[in-house]
Amino acid sequence: MRLLKQALAVLGAIAVVAITLALVAPKTVHAVAAALVEVINTSANPVPTYDSGTRFETDVCLATGPISTALNSCGSNTSRTFVVPSVTSGGAAVKRLIVDNVAGLCSSYNNPSLTISSVFLSGQFVPDSVPNGDSGTTHYVPVVAPGHNYVNDPSLAPPLGGVQETDYAYGQSAHFSFNPGDTVTLHFEYSWTGVGATDFTCQATLDGFLATQ
Repeated sequence: MRLLKQALAVLGAIAVVAITLALVAPKTVHAVAAALVEVINTSANPVPTYDSGTRFETDVCLATGPISTALNSCGSNTSRTFVVPSVTSGGAAVKRLIVDNVAGLCSSYNNPSLTISSVFLSGQFVPDSVPNGDSGTTHYVPVVAPGHNYVNDPSLAPPLGGVQETDYAYGQSAHFSFNPGDTVTLHFEYSWTGVGATDFTCQATLDGFLATQ
């Protein structure tokens, strides 16, 4: 009987130890895992963060030629440039503008031989990015779809009546960076035979966010 009581006592002790380990071990493992991913953010070793809530959007437009000018193609937005803000609307200092999407529409008039091939944005370099002695940077967005060619209804009032037109829609996800205070300029590339009009307009909408740390 004494041996049986001793055996039961030993089994009971083992059960208590097992239950204790089951309760303690997950917390210990969790604490170790948490310690492994902890990042210390100090002034000497700052952690870069991007406030995706500080969204940025702007429109730019470039137009040249008699028809695009008469059409007022750019509307109230008549500038092909914009300046990257230095401060957000909430008063935070801007460290970087990150452009994550560029989209728009280009049109040419009275010259089916003219082909618009790409849109690009130029500006100054971001910090620590001045290779090859360059003093500026260019980000390209290709116009990959063929243009839509048609002749406007001759019964339309001037300046579109009976005018040949080619439209190009484009868009691309991006990761373009510019500094606060940079002047960013819209350009586009085209090819043509050297004959006919160079009458066109190109609009772009840039979306992104302002990095504040």
